[in-house]
Amino acid sequence: MKISRYSSGEISEHPPSALQGLLAKKEGALWLDLPGPADEDVRVLRDIFNFHPLAIEDSTKQGQRPKIEEYEGYLFITIHAVRGGSKRSTDVSLDEIDIFFGPGYVVTTHRGGVPALDEARARLVRAPAAQRSGGDYVLYTILDTTVDSYFPVIDALDEALDRLEDRLFAHPSAATLDRLFALKRSLLHMRRVVAPMRDFFNVLTRRDIPLVSPQTLTYFRDVYDHLLRITDLIDTHRDLLTGAMDIYLSVTSNRLNEVVRRLTMITAVFALLAVITGVYGMNFARAYPSFEWRYGFPFTIGVMLVLVGALLTLFRRMRWF
Repeated sequence: MKISRYSSGEISEHPPSALQGLLAKKEGALWLDLPGPADEDVRVLRDIFNFHPLAIEDSTKQGQRPKIEEYEGYLFITIHAVRGGSKRSTDVSLDEIDIFFGPGYVVTTHRGGVPALDEARARLVRAPAAQRSGGDYVLYTILDTTVDSYFPVIDALDEALDRLEDRLFAHPSAATLDRLFALKRSLLHMRRVVAPMRDFFNVLTRRDIPLVSPQTLTYFRDVYDHLLRITDLIDTHRDLLTGAMDIYLSVTSNRLNEVVRRLTMITAVFALLAVITGVYGMNFARAYPSFEWRYGFPFTIGVMLVLVGALLTLFRRMRWF
């Protein structure tokens, strides 16, 4: 449990025992962060804040869809931040953040460390003192850093897609196709949570919510604009990915056609030679040219070479090689 108090004059950290006293002061903005949450944290949500049991249940269970729900006197928000894998990896992971937002306070619950929340704390330190003393601005900062976490991940996926496209033309392989599918799964994974986030932000910026001041509402509209950009970027990369898969199939098909063409030429050449040599294997009393003729063997070889040359010339004119 981490308790931070943001006032116009200072930023202070407090122990859990000071929570009820801080809530009674009604000064500044209180941010209570609960990683886990543990049983003691659930008791705080139930007994001190008197949150609805359904909201508490949603905050303790992961895998919730992004949403915003309005209860009496407060809002419950579920949002997801994103983290990328290694520099050359296309894997992404989502961090679910459940938020209780009421008059003068913000309560966040999550599992483990969330880099987006660490970035939010750093931004609040740099924010103007008059702004960060409002709970709605603290909420905006958390939502903004959460949404902004998608941009570097999308940039990394864009670089990975560029590398895969270059590899498609040079060395298309089954491993390249597997990475394309992994990239597609990552984009779909993000698209699955970004779409409902965009929808509830649309509701948040268009409704008259007493907890959000008109000045801060402008900042929420900026976050909504970021979400629209992220949605467009994801859709654009999905289209590029579909095109890359089409390129892979086209290149693979062209290479297969090239192999089949070469095998056809080789088969035609040897089939021609097999027809000529097969004549001498037939049970005739006398072949032409005869075996006794002095120039019979060189003549036969010469005919074979001439016919093979004519066949290759035909293939050349057909642009088979």
